[in-house]
Amino acid sequence: MDFGIVDAHCHIFPPLAGACGFPDAATHLLFQQRSMHMHGNQPYRRAKDHALVNARPLWDPKDPSEAGRRTDVNFHVGRAGRFEWTVDGEDQYVQFLPPHMADLSAPAEVIVRDMDYAGIEAAILQNDHIYGNLAEDFAAAAKAYPGRFRGLAQVEEAFAFRDDQLALFTDQIDRLGMVGLYFTTTGLFRDGYRRLPDHPDYAPLWREVERRGLTIAWVHSGDSPVGSYVDEMRHLAAIVEAYPGIRHVLVHGVPTALYADDRDVITLPDILDRLMKGGAVNAEILYPIGWGGKMEYPYPRAVAHAKQLIETYGVGRFMWGSDMPNVARYCTFRQSLTYISEHAPFLSDADRRQLFRDNALALYGSEGKA
Repeated sequence: MDFGIVDAHCHIFPPLAGACGFPDAATHLLFQQRSMHMHGNQPYRRAKDHALVNARPLWDPKDPSEAGRRTDVNFHVGRAGRFEWTVDGEDQYVQFLPPHMADLSAPAEVIVRDMDYAGIEAAILQNDHIYGNLAEDFAAAAKAYPGRFRGLAQVEEAFAFRDDQLALFTDQIDRLGMVGLYFTTTGLFRDGYRRLPDHPDYAPLWREVERRGLTIAWVHSGDSPVGSYVDEMRHLAAIVEAYPGIRHVLVHGVPTALYADDRDVITLPDILDRLMKGGAVNAEILYPIGWGGKMEYPYPRAVAHAKQLIETYGVGRFMWGSDMPNVARYCTFRQSLTYISEHAPFLSDADRRQLFRDNALALYGSEGKA
């Protein structure tokens, strides 16, 4: 490709056992434990023999609020990519990050070298609470490596309507130069999902995002206290209708595996189909992080699903992302690109420029000062 490739989904973060932008490491650990309870891609394993563990011991399944957290399991950040805990004297873990990540960190310097090696010009930095509240780190990385990084702002989702969170959001945009907002519905656990994102209390935040012409990068779940993925899309649709000036991105992409028949023909639910056709909603093409543990590179089924999406909704709706460094538990940075860039003959040269560069830059523009 004769243009600079932009990765729409990348991460940098300090060692995850620290506070990482939270008031303290204990608060960070609360979010990490909830995230590992919700995480379903990598399996839980027993430490002594690595056997699979089916039970979900980190949270009370009947209480999605903060009070449902199990405090008797010694949940902690381990070494070499693992989160670890103990249940009834038995040590367990989840291999969330690649084993080579000894202290579970991804410094900007290392990610830039990975980008250089893979042939990536720039990256959009996303900011889940697993890694911390990292807008300060993102701004520092953008300054240290001009033109290589654009970061997304983050709020505490359950309380994002409060004055302190609104001030935090505007500070991240105005002072730190963030170019969009990252919002995960899993963060709603702090108040037990009592308010969902289309609740009227969130209006001040959505009005400010709309006023600034920013994009929201949404992380939704297929099964959560919000409901099914379709339920999550209904709440998103209400925001799309109420605030037509906001642009939206489905982080991790459209979950096509949920809606493919035995011939791998995809039929999206009506609400998702309407959102994808309506103009305001876009999606990442980011299959290896979800499928890399289930099939071998170059993931031909994923390419077939991407082809159906692009032919149905147009390439202008999509942008490629890697989810580095997490994806390295399944494949290399370069392979997270080439499974689609080198194995999708249906893409024209113009399509490729949109998918691998222009669409991401259009959505995550230069509103921020960085």
